Amino acid sequence: MSLQPLDENVKRQDIEHVTPAAENLTWRYYFWDAWDKSPEARMDFLNPQLDLTLMTFGCLGTFIKYIDRSNLNSAFVSGMKEDLSLYGNQLNYANTAYAVANIIGLWPCNLLLTRSNPKWFIPALEAAWTLCTFCQAAMKTPTHMYVLRALLGIFETGHYSAMVYLCGAWYQKRELARRLAIINCATAIGPMFSSYLQAAAYTGLNGVHGMAGWQWLFIIDGVISVGVIIPQAIFFPDVPARQKPDLVFTEKEIELARDRNPKEGRVKQGKFTMKQVKRWLLTPDIWLLWWISVMFTNSCNSVGQQVSTSMSFWLKAWNTIKPGSYTVAQINNYTTPIQAVTVVATLFMAWGSDTWLNGRRWPMLVLGGVVNAIVCILLAATPVFPHNRAFRWFLYYNSGWAQASNSMFWAWTQDTLAGDPATRAWASAGLNVWAWTAIATVPLGLFKTTDQPAVVAGNWTAAGFLFLLAGTAVALAYLQHVRSLRQGDDGDESSTERISSSVEEELPKNPRVSVDRA
Repeated sequence: MSLQPLDENVKRQDIEHVTPAAENLTWRYYFWDAWDKSPEARMDFLNPQLDLTLMTFGCLGTFIKYIDRSNLNSAFVSGMKEDLSLYGNQLNYANTAYAVANIIGLWPCNLLLTRSNPKWFIPALEAAWTLCTFCQAAMKTPTHMYVLRALLGIFETGHYSAMVYLCGAWYQKRELARRLAIINCATAIGPMFSSYLQAAAYTGLNGVHGMAGWQWLFIIDGVISVGVIIPQAIFFPDVPARQKPDLVFTEKEIELARDRNPKEGRVKQGKFTMKQVKRWLLTPDIWLLWWISVMFTNSCNSVGQQVSTSMSFWLKAWNTIKPGSYTVAQINNYTTPIQAVTVVATLFMAWGSDTWLNGRRWPMLVLGGVVNAIVCILLAATPVFPHNRAFRWFLYYNSGWAQASNSMFWAWTQDTLAGDPATRAWASAGLNVWAWTAIATVPLGLFKTTDQPAVVAGNWTAAGFLFLLAGTAVALAYLQHVRSLRQGDDGDESSTERISSSVEEELPKNPRVSVDRA
């Protein structure tokens, strides 16, 4: 079915502004899009303010979320397992409780965001999950862990999909993937930072005031979170259609933002309509994007990143074969390069998608899926405890390539559904709903804690999911290509020529808008 934008319902203000000039692309564009604008256009160009507010808060919020999410795994291998007697699958049960809570809250959270002000809504969620983080330092039993992780899941629900939804409302297609990739890097940096924090807490604070090092980790994480929340209540932007002049954006800049996003910049979501509900359920693109998300999650589980998390168990298992092989600090530190490799791959994919791939998302999904599938096959087919550990070490370090392609299907969702805020919010939330459904079930059967670090069946299955991910990305790209040909389009909405002139072509008919040329 054709994805037509909704009718505009936000009046145009009688304000002159200068739009970014349509120019030939230079080398500067391939580093950062804002650098490729003429000086005249850059005076009114919004991206510096957006990058300092929406991007900063998106990165910091995602950073503390993933610290607070991943700290359980860091604590588990740093003494919590022994202190709470977690010798069965209790860790997986706790992650399942977190996942189920996320599933329950995701769609209500994202749809509510289309009708509420994120300046209050998102910081309130962050404050609640920070309180849960502090409380985890006082856990005494597995039941305490299950309850607190469930509460954490409820309050963290929808944060990432909400940030993506807001970015999709402000940034143009040729700007979006790079921004989402930077936010997505926080999903890798957070766990990496958590590992370093746990190593430092275990070394320097273990036993201080009668508390274990893993307990101090939760306290330190909570303190960091508090510092991130406060400025958001002042500077967090709304979507352009609802944004009002404030300390960051003038009326002129808000009008520019609305004109830069002609499909949705002047569409304020009102009551949900049956037309929208039909779109939610009957648009094939949405279901294919959700399927990509499920395949992605099944192969590189975003809660524990199950394939890469095996390295922590692998290092710890060496101590049973050869006592004293690795200390707690080494186990936490030696796994962090996995996240570093993931960050580099994430940025490479996003910059490539926005620039020399001309806005196409599917090639990077195929690349990430195929590379990671090969890694999983080799992990499953080679000895778990070889005489030479270097090759398996190398494989673990390259187990994040599919994770690096995460921003691709999120950006693809925003590109495909631009013009209908509620449908875009519904689809964005659904990416995580079905992902969390997989998280709540698949690890219990395929990545059992008791099977670590070998998880041979899990690695083989993950490889299959990764090949399905790549195949689905190709299928969706073909579907959209065929649709564009039927509608008389050139079949390539993202060509370099079209990128350079899209601003001028997409501007609404408005005599008060001027377009400068360099």
